[in-house]
Amino acid sequence: MINELLDVFNALTTMQLVVLGVAVFIWLLRFLYLLFFPLRVVLNKRLSNAESGNASLSLLMVVRNEEENCRETLPRLLDLESPDMEVVVVDDFSQDNTLSVLGVLKQRYPRLKISSLSQETRYSEKLSQNIALKSAEKDWVVLYPVNAKHPASEWLNNLSIKNDESVNVKLAYTTVVEEKKRFNKFYRIENFFQQIRSAAYSLNGLAFVYNEDNVAFRKAEYFRLGGFGTKVQEPYANLELVINRFIKKRNVELCLNEECTIKKEVSVGRTEFMDLMRKSIRIEKHLSKFKRFVLQLDRLTQTLYPLLIALAALLVFNLWPVLLGLIVVKLLVFMLIIKILQKRLNERKLFITSLVFSLIMPFYKLFFRWHFNRKSKNQKWKNTV
Repeated sequence: MINELLDVFNALTTMQLVVLGVAVFIWLLRFLYLLFFPLRVVLNKRLSNAESGNASLSLLMVVRNEEENCRETLPRLLDLESPDMEVVVVDDFSQDNTLSVLGVLKQRYPRLKISSLSQETRYSEKLSQNIALKSAEKDWVVLYPVNAKHPASEWLNNLSIKNDESVNVKLAYTTVVEEKKRFNKFYRIENFFQQIRSAAYSLNGLAFVYNEDNVAFRKAEYFRLGGFGTKVQEPYANLELVINRFIKKRNVELCLNEECTIKKEVSVGRTEFMDLMRKSIRIEKHLSKFKRFVLQLDRLTQTLYPLLIALAALLVFNLWPVLLGLIVVKLLVFMLIIKILQKRLNERKLFITSLVFSLIMPFYKLFFRWHFNRKSKNQKWKNTV
């Protein structure tokens, strides 16, 4: 068998050798990425969070026209047995009875603090978040979505930090409740891959977040940087823009398990799925040059990998056992990592779809990213005219 393979190699033309060499090199890059990025998330010792803190947190919430969700969600949070926790809600100029509901709840729960914007304002969500942060009394804060389903009983304790001055950020997982709709599944898969990528990059010294919800951080870091600053006009992204300025490998901790997970009860369609991808593009735009370079290299190799493997198989068909072996090894490692992480996060019904999604979406995202950036540039040009 070895002699036959050597004979095949000796018979290859220069072009065939180049294509084969490039295909194997890209395979190696993708395989090393699996070992040093997603696999590190699986093996990270802090994921179990065996030593939880004392739940000294301010839960921040920005609401607009959410009277029903406030009526259902806030009592669940405020009834949690955690005396060193408070809930800060800012009403973003609601037109329904949200503010009245908050007033009634305030009478029942002293730990509830409320504030509001008195008029319609541009970039009101960021301004509301700023008000909430200024009102928070605890050193640690976490943004909690008003449409979140009841979290696990130990969610609050798992999310808090136990006397570790080196940690400034703690990442936990957020998703949406499962529905039997196509874009709901697409959204959950894209969201899953985004947050795993964020965690993997964070463990490799390239820390950043795609999602502001369910991320605990030190309030002092926000004010040290002057809040949103010039980024107040940035569309799609909010607190992620500030967190990404102070999050580092040495000060981030992961809490990627079912006990730390929050699920939002929200209907997800095509618009929400597209907005999720648009948001990731805008967030990446504000990362450091080196982080953007690594992300671009990641996307490029992910897109080239199936094309080059297919081209190599066509040009050097006699070496199909070698190429098939490489494909199978990488696929098995990828499947194992995805299976473990989705089981840990209780996203078990996404496994098969995730495999197909990971193969097709890089090509769609390539076009989507180009189209979105082109549209953004045209819009910016029109606004300056």
